[in-house]
Amino acid sequence: MPQGRAGAARKRNLSQERSYARKIADLIAFLVPFLLLVGLALSGGGYDLLARHLAGILAWVLVAVLLLGPWPDRLRPGRSLALIGGLLLLLAILSALSSIWSSSVSVSLAEAERVIGYLGFFTASYLTMRTPKQREWFARGIAAGLAVIVLLALGDRLLPGGEPGVVPGIDRLSFPLGYWNANGVCAATALVLFTWFAAVTRSKGWRAGSVAMAMLSGTALYLTYSRGGLLLAVIAAILLCLLTPRRLRVLATLAVVVGGTVPILLTVNLYPEISGDSFGDPSLGESLIVILVALAASLIAAAVLEGLFGLGRRQPEVTERAREISRDRRVLIGIIGAGATLLIVFSFAFGQNVWDQFTDDDVPVPTDARSRFTELSGSWRYEFNRVALDTFSDNPVLGTGAGTYPIEWSRRREVPVITQDAHSFYLENLAELGIPGGLISISLVISLLTLAAWAFRRRLGREAPVILALTAGLLFSLAFDWFWKLGVTAALLMCLAAWIASAEAVDPERPQTGAGTGFKVAGLLAAWVSIVILAVPALADHYVEASADSVRAGNVDRAYDQAKAASRLEPFSADPHMQLGTIAEGRGQYALALAEYNKAIELEPENWHALVLRFGLNYHAGKLQAARADYARLREINPLYFSEYSFREIQELAS
Repeated sequence: MPQGRAGAARKRNLSQERSYARKIADLIAFLVPFLLLVGLALSGGGYDLLARHLAGILAWVLVAVLLLGPWPDRLRPGRSLALIGGLLLLLAILSALSSIWSSSVSVSLAEAERVIGYLGFFTASYLTMRTPKQREWFARGIAAGLAVIVLLALGDRLLPGGEPGVVPGIDRLSFPLGYWNANGVCAATALVLFTWFAAVTRSKGWRAGSVAMAMLSGTALYLTYSRGGLLLAVIAAILLCLLTPRRLRVLATLAVVVGGTVPILLTVNLYPEISGDSFGDPSLGESLIVILVALAASLIAAAVLEGLFGLGRRQPEVTERAREISRDRRVLIGIIGAGATLLIVFSFAFGQNVWDQFTDDDVPVPTDARSRFTELSGSWRYEFNRVALDTFSDNPVLGTGAGTYPIEWSRRREVPVITQDAHSFYLENLAELGIPGGLISISLVISLLTLAAWAFRRRLGREAPVILALTAGLLFSLAFDWFWKLGVTAALLMCLAAWIASAEAVDPERPQTGAGTGFKVAGLLAAWVSIVILAVPALADHYVEASADSVRAGNVDRAYDQAKAASRLEPFSADPHMQLGTIAEGRGQYALALAEYNKAIELEPENWHALVLRFGLNYHAGKLQAARADYARLREINPLYFSEYSFREIQELAS
């Protein structure tokens, strides 16, 4: 008898330990997307190499921990992981291989490293979701991360000392991501995601909080004046209403959220410093008024939504009839047909005018913030895309090499605008990686949408409709902006992709076989290699930045050692040699400076920054023939910019 009680006690203890372990696993599933999005946001959006690589290193470390740890739930990797992960890996390998024919080895390898980091985001996220409950917590983690980004953005606008805007005429909300359109995309995603949570949750408290957060997200979206963000919100909301059988609840919730946001926006527009019509900090009183109006509007909206849902419960026959109509395929087909007809009519009536405004090189300077939503200029996107297509047309098989679009833009542009990308993930891959890169990009889109649709049809996850809608909207946005290059927006896509791919892992109809030793060994090896790949350039970038700081601090010897260390870590990069050259030139060591500039140009023949440095050195040394050769080369690789300067003016520029 005592032995029986002891055995029962051991079972209870084992059950409790397993319960605690599962709670920890659920918490990790929540924290991974939350910390990833918030961490990248606080680093300025994850655009800088060091921040992005550090996030990638941490993600791959987590991959190793998730593979080795004694987790309570079995890891069941499926073909979805192999498909999405394989496409990302293929893109990274192709980017690395393109350094063979690229004019800049360092930038091509940097693009390969970027994708390796994103693959780490995807893999770590995938491995955290081993049960349906963990997938629910993961979706909540995405929402929580987006909520922090929205609150940081609104706080920056409402509190004194906020980050000033950089767009002439209006102050667009760009903190914390450093780019207003990225803020707009995150706010739009949060708006749709929290609307969904408010519509489907059974908790009144969680519903009220979700409604409030959706309204704040709508306010933040408005203050970014991002047409792309607004378009993503509209596309995702329409798709969500078409996909979910709970469309009546979603429509009711969306109507309440939009209606509740209106008084907040009306109040915001009373104060130019808050609306963005004027630069500067709002007064404390103005901020308090907006906050109080937002609080009151949120409480009223939550009460109205509860009233609508209560009315539906009290009128079951009417509600059921409305539900049947909303789920009638004939009604849905009719609505889709009517929408398509209106779109076609609109295209015939106004399409040419819209196209003319979109392609016009004369981009108007906005003087009224709200006019950004109705202004149809493409902000030179037509030119960015044209150069990408021209580059692809000249190099269709393999492209010009990953990361080389800025070089082609400098050579081919017809407008005096500086850009680092084609503002299109798909066209830029075509230009830089040719047909193979384009095929990988399209395959990634098709695979994600197909897997998301499969998860939706199989009802693998309550959030399947909203994840599918948001993924489609975000993939659409990648066609018109540089969100792939910004760590936080790329991480958002990787989180959605991981949620989609993990549906197969929790499919109850799959065989209950776990990951074998071979899979874990391969995963650990991949993590180790990826960490090394990301750590070396991150350290080199740190040394280059530290060298520049040391020069400004007057510690030239230390600056030289730091730049030399960066050169040893990345011998194929021109940046350390440019830094070493400027240090040597400052010391009066002209022969050494010239050797370093020559090395930088040898590594990156199209790097006009290095050419400007060598031009200045040759000119001041009296080597006018060499300086004129550099001048001719500058006008060749960046004709629009340097054709505006005479030989003498460029030497002043070099000074």
